[in-house]
Amino acid sequence: MPIRVERQRTSKSRLQMHWDFPVYVAPEEKALEESDAETVAAWQRRALPREQALAWIAGDDPRPLLVLRECKWCNGTDWALLSSSQDNEKTLLLAQWFHCVKLPNDVLEPDHPFTRLFPEGQPPHLFVCSRDGSNYVPLQGDQSRTELWQAMESVLKKEYRKNPSRAVQDYLKLLAEFDTIDSMIDWRQEQLDEVIERDGPDSRKARKIRKQLEELGRRREKALAKEKELRDLGLRRPLPKATAGAE
Repeated sequence: MPIRVERQRTSKSRLQMHWDFPVYVAPEEKALEESDAETVAAWQRRALPREQALAWIAGDDPRPLLVLRECKWCNGTDWALLSSSQDNEKTLLLAQWFHCVKLPNDVLEPDHPFTRLFPEGQPPHLFVCSRDGSNYVPLQGDQSRTELWQAMESVLKKEYRKNPSRAVQDYLKLLAEFDTIDSMIDWRQEQLDEVIERDGPDSRKARKIRKQLEELGRRREKALAKEKELRDLGLRRPLPKATAGAE
Protein backbone atom coordinates (compact mmCIF):
# COMPACT_ATOMS: atom_id res chain seq x y z
CA MET A 1 0.00 0.00 0.00
CA PRO A 2 1.47 3.43 -0.93
CA ILE A 3 2.25 5.80 1.94
CA ARG A 4 0.19 9.00 1.85
CA VAL A 5 1.65 12.10 3.47
CA GLU A 6 -1.39 14.32 2.85
CA ARG A 7 -3.77 14.76 5.76
CA GLN A 8 -6.90 12.67 5.39
CA ARG A 9 -10.53 13.68 5.94
CA THR A 10 -10.70 13.25 9.74
CA SER A 11 -7.54 15.27 10.34
CA LYS A 12 -8.61 17.94 7.86
CA SER A 13 -11.89 18.38 9.71
CA ARG A 14 -9.95 19.01 12.94
CA LEU A 15 -7.46 21.44 11.40
CA GLN A 16 -9.85 24.31 10.81
CA MET A 17 -10.51 27.68 12.40
CA HIS A 18 -13.95 28.23 13.86
CA TRP A 19 -14.70 31.95 14.13
CA ASP A 20 -17.44 33.77 15.95
CA PHE A 21 -18.57 37.13 14.49
CA PRO A 22 -20.31 39.01 17.33
CA VAL A 23 -22.57 41.96 16.59
CA TYR A 24 -23.65 44.26 19.38
CA VAL A 25 -27.38 44.94 19.68
CA ALA A 26 -28.13 47.71 22.19
CA PRO A 27 -31.28 47.57 24.34
CA GLU A 28 -32.42 50.80 22.65
CA GLU A 29 -31.97 49.27 19.23
CA LYS A 30 -33.87 46.14 20.23
CA ALA A 31 -36.68 48.28 21.65
CA LEU A 32 -36.78 50.25 18.41
CA GLU A 33 -37.21 47.05 16.41
CA GLU A 34 -39.96 45.77 18.70
CA SER A 35 -41.88 49.01 19.17
CA ASP A 36 -43.49 51.78 17.18
CA ALA A 37 -40.57 53.61 15.54
CA GLU A 38 -42.35 56.93 16.09
CA THR A 39 -42.33 56.55 19.87
CA VAL A 40 -38.77 55.27 20.44
CA ALA A 41 -35.68 57.37 19.85
CA ALA A 42 -33.25 55.99 17.29
CA TRP A 43 -30.15 54.37 18.80
CA GLN A 44 -26.87 56.09 18.12
CA ARG A 45 -23.87 53.77 17.78
CA ARG A 46 -21.32 54.33 20.54
CA ALA A 47 -18.26 52.70 22.06
CA LEU A 48 -18.89 50.37 24.98
CA PRO A 49 -16.70 50.31 28.09
CA ARG A 50 -13.96 47.72 27.66
CA GLU A 51 -15.42 45.37 30.29
CA GLN A 52 -18.82 45.42 28.64
CA ALA A 53 -17.34 44.87 25.18
CA LEU A 54 -15.37 41.88 26.48
CA ALA A 55 -18.45 40.42 28.12
CA TRP A 56 -20.45 40.79 24.92
CA ILE A 57 -17.94 39.12 22.60
CA ALA A 58 -17.28 36.36 25.15
CA GLY A 59 -20.97 35.48 25.23
CA ASP A 60 -21.73 32.22 27.01
CA ASP A 61 -18.45 30.59 25.95
CA PRO A 62 -16.24 29.93 29.00
CA ARG A 63 -12.99 29.58 27.04
CA PRO A 64 -10.29 32.29 26.90
CA LEU A 65 -10.44 34.69 23.96
CA LEU A 66 -8.48 34.92 20.74
CA VAL A 67 -9.60 38.14 19.03
CA LEU A 68 -8.59 39.16 15.52
CA ARG A 69 -9.54 42.43 13.87
CA GLU A 70 -9.71 42.55 10.11
CA CYS A 71 -8.16 45.36 8.11
CA LYS A 72 -8.53 46.47 4.49
CA TRP A 73 -5.57 44.30 3.48
CA CYS A 74 -6.57 41.08 5.24
CA ASN A 75 -10.35 41.40 5.06
CA GLY A 76 -11.94 37.97 4.89
CA THR A 77 -8.69 36.11 5.58
CA ASP A 78 -6.75 34.70 8.54
CA TRP A 79 -3.40 36.15 7.44
CA ALA A 80 -2.66 37.79 10.79
CA LEU A 81 -2.89 34.40 12.51
CA LEU A 82 -2.01 31.73 9.96
CA SER A 83 1.10 31.55 7.82
CA SER A 84 1.00 31.05 4.06
CA SER A 85 4.48 29.54 4.02
CA GLN A 86 4.80 27.61 7.28
CA ASP A 87 3.03 24.79 9.06
CA ASN A 88 -0.12 25.95 10.85
CA GLU A 89 -1.13 22.69 12.50
CA LYS A 90 0.06 23.62 15.98
CA THR A 91 -1.68 27.00 15.72
CA LEU A 92 -4.94 25.38 14.65
CA LEU A 93 -4.81 22.82 17.44
CA LEU A 94 -4.07 25.43 20.10
CA ALA A 95 -6.90 27.59 18.74
CA GLN A 96 -9.51 24.95 19.60
CA TRP A 97 -9.09 25.81 23.29
CA PHE A 98 -9.90 29.47 22.61
CA HIS A 99 -13.14 31.21 21.78
CA CYS A 100 -11.99 32.68 18.45
CA VAL A 101 -13.60 36.02 17.61
CA LYS A 102 -13.18 37.99 14.40
CA LEU A 103 -14.13 41.67 14.32
CA PRO A 104 -14.71 43.85 11.22
CA ASN A 105 -12.21 46.32 9.81
CA ASP A 106 -14.21 49.32 11.09
CA VAL A 107 -13.77 48.22 14.72
CA LEU A 108 -11.21 51.03 15.22
CA GLU A 109 -13.81 53.70 14.42
CA PRO A 110 -14.36 55.77 17.60
CA ASP A 111 -18.07 54.96 17.76
CA HIS A 112 -17.77 51.20 17.16
CA PRO A 113 -19.13 49.27 20.18
CA PHE A 114 -15.95 47.16 20.45
CA THR A 115 -13.31 49.81 19.69
CA ARG A 116 -12.08 50.00 23.29
CA LEU A 117 -10.82 46.46 23.03
CA PHE A 118 -7.93 47.96 21.04
CA PRO A 119 -5.78 50.65 22.70
CA GLU A 120 -5.14 53.84 20.75
CA GLY A 121 -1.78 54.54 19.17
CA GLN A 122 -0.71 51.13 17.93
CA PRO A 123 -3.71 48.80 18.20
CA PRO A 124 -2.79 45.12 17.90
CA HIS A 125 -3.99 43.08 14.97
CA LEU A 126 -4.99 40.31 17.34
CA PHE A 127 -4.75 39.46 21.00
CA VAL A 128 -5.27 36.58 23.37
CA CYS A 129 -6.55 36.93 26.91
CA SER A 130 -8.62 35.32 29.61
CA ARG A 131 -12.37 35.64 29.29
CA ASP A 132 -12.43 38.65 31.64
CA GLY A 133 -9.61 40.44 29.80
CA SER A 134 -6.81 39.51 32.19
CA ASN A 135 -3.60 37.86 30.97
CA TYR A 136 -3.80 40.07 27.89
CA VAL A 137 -1.13 39.49 25.20
CA PRO A 138 -1.26 41.74 22.10
CA LEU A 139 0.18 40.67 18.73
CA GLN A 140 0.74 42.78 15.63
CA GLY A 141 0.06 40.14 12.98
CA ASP A 142 3.67 39.86 11.78
CA GLN A 143 4.78 37.77 14.76
CA SER A 144 6.80 34.59 14.32
CA ARG A 145 5.23 31.18 14.85
CA THR A 146 7.21 30.85 18.06
CA GLU A 147 5.97 34.21 19.40
CA LEU A 148 2.39 33.29 18.54
CA TRP A 149 2.58 29.88 20.19
CA GLN A 150 4.20 31.32 23.30
CA ALA A 151 1.41 33.87 23.61
CA MET A 152 -1.33 31.29 23.10
CA GLU A 153 0.23 28.79 25.50
CA SER A 154 0.84 31.43 28.18
CA VAL A 155 -2.91 32.10 28.37
CA LEU A 156 -3.96 28.47 28.02
CA LYS A 157 -1.69 27.40 30.89
CA LYS A 158 -3.42 29.91 33.16
CA GLU A 159 -6.92 28.93 32.07
CA TYR A 160 -6.65 25.13 31.90
CA ARG A 161 -5.43 22.54 34.37
CA LYS A 162 -3.62 20.32 31.83
CA ASN A 163 -0.57 21.32 29.81
CA PRO A 164 -1.60 22.45 26.29
CA SER A 165 1.91 21.91 24.87
CA ARG A 166 1.84 18.23 25.82
CA ALA A 167 -1.73 17.90 24.56
CA VAL A 168 -0.76 19.30 21.14
CA GLN A 169 2.10 16.82 20.80
CA ASP A 170 -0.24 13.95 21.65
CA TYR A 171 -2.88 15.35 19.30
CA LEU A 172 -0.43 15.44 16.38
CA LYS A 173 0.30 11.76 16.97
CA LEU A 174 -3.43 11.10 17.05
CA LEU A 175 -3.91 12.90 13.72
CA ALA A 176 -1.34 10.54 12.21
CA GLU A 177 -3.41 7.65 13.56
CA PHE A 178 -6.57 9.11 11.99
CA ASP A 179 -4.72 9.47 8.68
CA THR A 180 -3.66 5.83 8.78
CA ILE A 181 -7.16 4.63 9.64
CA ASP A 182 -8.84 6.75 6.95
CA SER A 183 -6.34 5.56 4.32
CA MET A 184 -6.74 1.93 5.33
CA ILE A 185 -10.53 2.16 5.29
CA ASP A 186 -10.49 3.68 1.81
CA TRP A 187 -8.07 1.02 0.60
CA ARG A 188 -10.04 -1.86 2.08
CA GLN A 189 -13.30 -0.45 0.71
CA GLU A 190 -11.80 -0.30 -2.78
CA GLN A 191 -10.68 -3.91 -2.38
CA LEU A 192 -14.14 -4.93 -1.22
CA ASP A 193 -15.83 -3.27 -4.18
CA GLU A 194 -13.49 -5.08 -6.59
CA VAL A 195 -13.98 -8.46 -4.86
CA ILE A 196 -17.77 -8.09 -4.81
CA GLU A 197 -17.80 -7.26 -8.51
CA ARG A 198 -15.56 -10.22 -9.34
CA ASP A 199 -16.55 -12.89 -6.81
CA GLY A 200 -19.85 -11.73 -5.31
CA PRO A 201 -20.80 -10.24 -1.91
CA ASP A 202 -20.76 -13.57 -0.06
CA SER A 203 -17.34 -14.75 -1.20
CA ARG A 204 -14.66 -15.73 1.30
CA LYS A 205 -12.50 -12.74 0.34
CA ALA A 206 -15.43 -10.34 0.73
CA ARG A 207 -16.17 -11.67 4.24
CA LYS A 208 -12.51 -11.34 5.18
CA ILE A 209 -12.32 -7.71 4.03
CA ARG A 210 -15.53 -6.87 5.89
CA LYS A 211 -13.96 -8.19 9.10
CA GLN A 212 -10.92 -6.02 8.43
CA LEU A 213 -13.19 -3.00 7.97
CA GLU A 214 -14.96 -3.80 11.24
CA GLU A 215 -11.60 -3.92 13.00
CA LEU A 216 -10.67 -0.56 11.51
CA GLY A 217 -14.00 0.79 12.75
CA ARG A 218 -13.16 -0.33 16.29
CA ARG A 219 -9.72 1.23 15.93
CA ARG A 220 -11.35 4.49 14.86
CA GLU A 221 -13.71 4.46 17.85
CA LYS A 222 -10.73 4.00 20.15
CA ALA A 223 -8.99 6.97 18.51
CA LEU A 224 -12.11 9.11 18.87
CA ALA A 225 -12.27 8.27 22.59
CA LYS A 226 -8.64 9.30 22.94
CA GLU A 227 -9.39 12.54 21.10
CA LYS A 228 -12.22 13.36 23.50
CA GLU A 229 -9.83 12.87 26.40
CA LEU A 230 -7.16 15.08 24.79
CA ARG A 231 -9.58 17.90 24.09
CA ASP A 232 -10.64 18.20 27.71
CA LEU A 233 -7.86 20.23 29.34
CA GLY A 234 -10.05 21.14 32.30
CA LEU A 235 -11.07 24.79 32.50
CA ARG A 236 -10.08 26.38 35.78
CA ARG A 237 -12.83 29.03 35.74
CA PRO A 238 -16.54 28.16 35.57
CA LEU A 239 -18.79 30.28 33.40
CA PRO A 240 -20.00 33.35 35.33
CA LYS A 241 -23.70 33.44 36.19
CA ALA A 242 -24.21 36.74 34.35
CA THR A 243 -23.53 35.91 30.73
CA ALA A 244 -22.36 38.42 28.16
CA GLY A 245 -25.04 40.32 26.33
CA ALA A 246 -27.03 40.68 29.53
CA GLU A 247 -27.59 44.33 30.24
